[in-house]
Amino acid sequence: MKKIILMLLICLNAVLLAEANKLDRESSDYKYTSVGIHFVESDKSGFAVNLSIDLPGAFYVTLERKADGVDYKKESYDKVIDTARLGVHMGIGDLISNMSSGDVNLKVKNLFDVFAEAGIKTSDFDGERFNFEGDDSHASFIAGIRFGNSNHWEGKVFLDTSKEAIITDSGNPVCRALSCPPYDAELSDDSDKKFGIGVLYNINKRSAIFLEATSSKVIDNSFKLGYQLNFWE
Repeated sequence: MKKIILMLLICLNAVLLAEANKLDRESSDYKYTSVGIHFVESDKSGFAVNLSIDLPGAFYVTLERKADGVDYKKESYDKVIDTARLGVHMGIGDLISNMSSGDVNLKVKNLFDVFAEAGIKTSDFDGERFNFEGDDSHASFIAGIRFGNSNHWEGKVFLDTSKEAIITDSGNPVCRALSCPPYDAELSDDSDKKFGIGVLYNINKRSAIFLEATSSKVIDNSFKLGYQLNFWE
């Protein structure tokens, strides 16, 4: 019986070792050049498309368009959000090494990537029943870490800070009777701090699937299920 258990442990260990390097990548070789298609589940179902391009050095750029449904007064509307951000990423070991003084040389492995993004986010509602109050563009910030093994399972934890567009009733009875927009859309007074966590599985060097959950204090919590195509191996 002990020999059988020992053989099973050896076989399991061999499978895990093979899985750990199945794509012949460094474990922290996270991809920042990709295109993704997501199905979003929040107040209503929706979808999103995003593009990420790695730039020289530690920089990258992300572009995203998300469209999902919003219910208001027993009616449904499409909410469209466009985002463009410039990001920077670095392994934790490299970051600590760059921050250390000349007399102190700390050697830390790149166990995970630290990333931060800043840019512009534009929100709009599809339809003629809305009058957007003020500027519909606002700042968008994301910061977090990526961890795991880029040969198979990866994880991500992040904080997304930006204002959200919300619907308010204009309260104008004339607009309800005429063709002018009866509802106002405006940005929330305070920035919404959304905490998110994601899991990604690399199927092969080009393809990956992922699941992501995000909490919010202004809008409904959301869940994403998507497919990612990596441009470079």
